[in-house]
Amino acid sequence: MTGFSPVLLAFCAAAYILGAIPSGYIIGKVFYGVDLKTVGSGNIGATNAYRVLGAKAGLSVFLCDFFKGVLAVYLGGLGGNELAMVFCALFVIVGNDWSVFLHFKSGRGVACGVGAFACLWPPAALGAFLVWLVIFLCTKIVSLSSICAAPVVPLVIFFMDGPMEFTLFGALAAAVIIFKHKDNIGRLLRGEEKKITHEKRPS
Repeated sequence: MTGFSPVLLAFCAAAYILGAIPSGYIIGKVFYGVDLKTVGSGNIGATNAYRVLGAKAGLSVFLCDFFKGVLAVYLGGLGGNELAMVFCALFVIVGNDWSVFLHFKSGRGVACGVGAFACLWPPAALGAFLVWLVIFLCTKIVSLSSICAAPVVPLVIFFMDGPMEFTLFGALAAAVIIFKHKDNIGRLLRGEEKKITHEKRPS
């Protein structure tokens, strides 16, 4: 499979649908009777799930989104080349961030991106996680940690002489993640961004 073949386009569409499955929304509604879009930050990602529903919910959402990224790269691998893997990874993040099932609004793509890069280039995912962990331990602010960690991925791939396709995808994914945090960036600049806490579940 080379270029933008019909098979590659079909794989990308499948990766988008996979990413668009709103894990946080489903877990919140089915297991807790809570619509995460209407509580806390209004985001259906792992951080808001943790704040509103607790650690089990937060971890469950993270793992679901993480494995969406893993499965998308595996799907691309069936195409037999790195281009297919990169495009499937890109489209699973796009689906996660702009879900057709939620009127093109959804998460921020961090967990999904981590899952994709854990398959594409594990050292990059590890490096980003370590940066995320250090920033989080110092600040307890998830958004700042994610914003700082995102650019680490393409830098690690670049300096390890990884495939240019992976480096470019890493840069694009980082840009998407940072863009999706634009509201958080505004709050960070105003000193209003909340530290991670577990809020009382609404009754």
